[in-house]
Amino acid sequence: MDFIRNRLLGYGVDEAWVGYLTNGIMIIFIALICIVANLITKKVVVRFITHIVKKNTFKWDDILLERQVFRKLSHIVPAIIIFSFATKFPAYRELIEKAAWVYIIIVALTVINSLLNAVNDIYQTFQVSKVKPIKGYIQVVKIITFILGVVLVIAILVGESPLILLSGIGAISAVLMLVFKDSLLGLVAGIQLSANDMVRVGDWIEMTKYGQTGMSSIFL
Repeated sequence: MDFIRNRLLGYGVDEAWVGYLTNGIMIIFIALICIVANLITKKVVVRFITHIVKKNTFKWDDILLERQVFRKLSHIVPAIIIFSFATKFPAYRELIEKAAWVYIIIVALTVINSLLNAVNDIYQTFQVSKVKPIKGYIQVVKIITFILGVVLVIAILVGESPLILLSGIGAISAVLMLVFKDSLLGLVAGIQLSANDMVRVGDWIEMTKYGQTGMSSIFL
């Protein structure tokens, strides 16, 4: 920052504009670094990983690739760069750091979501998945992860400890259970059916109350 400022003053730029121009040039410089770093990560690192994945005989890493776990993970790089340059803007340092952390958490949530989908896809390649599906468990993990992510984002934005916000989840969960009662009951019922091996793919199901019959497909 001082180097840019001194150069501008050396070129005879009005001191009243030096601060604005210095910040503008620094922002453009950081943006270029982020773009280059993102391109290198996607075009070099991710492609290298893709090459390794396609060359080996394992199936699980192909599924990770199909779910774009590595590509989504690469989006964290620009946020780390922006966070590291936050000290260059003392007046906006806290705001920049908060924004960077929020972005990192959002990217992490998308990566975890893709990773969990990949875990389910990998599990479905085994025969046991037809008897013991895990999609219900995956959904529970997704809900918990999403709630924790939202709590962390709110904690960062308001500047409070996540533990303080977590202490209020009890009241929030009561409201959520009331609003999403049917969805939650369906989710719990699905987990119980899966855990107790009550329904399998291909079983004939009759719902006489609703006049519906049919064969069960992939358990959701």
